[in-house]
Amino acid sequence: MRRQPVQQRGAATVSAIVDACATLLNDYDYDDITTARIVELAGVPIGSFYQYFPDKRSVVHALALRGMEEYLGRVETLFTEGRIAEDWREAVRQVVAVYLRMLVEIPGFGRVRFSDLLDGHRLDSSVDQYELMAERLRDLFVTRFAVRGDAPVMLTFRMAAQTADAMFKLAERVDPDERPVVLRTADGVILKMLSKVFDPS
Repeated sequence: MRRQPVQQRGAATVSAIVDACATLLNDYDYDDITTARIVELAGVPIGSFYQYFPDKRSVVHALALRGMEEYLGRVETLFTEGRIAEDWREAVRQVVAVYLRMLVEIPGFGRVRFSDLLDGHRLDSSVDQYELMAERLRDLFVTRFAVRGDAPVMLTFRMAAQTADAMFKLAERVDPDERPVVLRTADGVILKMLSKVFDPS
């Protein structure tokens, strides 16, 4: 973003722009979305758009970051409110369930998620959103569950996060009757990776 909003009105403008982009991503490819379409749907002047965003790519990147923060906020609530499972494997399944619900509930989340790429377009090469997410998840899990394995913790969480996202994207592209197979496989792969952190060596 060019600047962060400091007043409620500015925050509402930014939110409207990002919401409009999310809605458009549900129906159009990245190349078919223009700043004119975004501001028309958002109901804001084009000048207000450029006050906060230099281009549409920056809006999509803001959408990806917002989705990551929403996801991590929901996950952190599970931990802070004591609703996380006592077994780390069940806790991982709870965290995955939050992710899968968001794919259905939140406009645009299924297109952008945490990736730095959308339809082949790089959003921001200076930020590794998977690394940010993996770091936050690592902190939550190692605070709650003892590390008893010998695998590199941060690297393992990064691998698990990117593997999970790739598998869930595949699950959306295969036939409906094949989707459960992909999801079960993803569950097994993620748990096997993290078992090297949380199970005794």
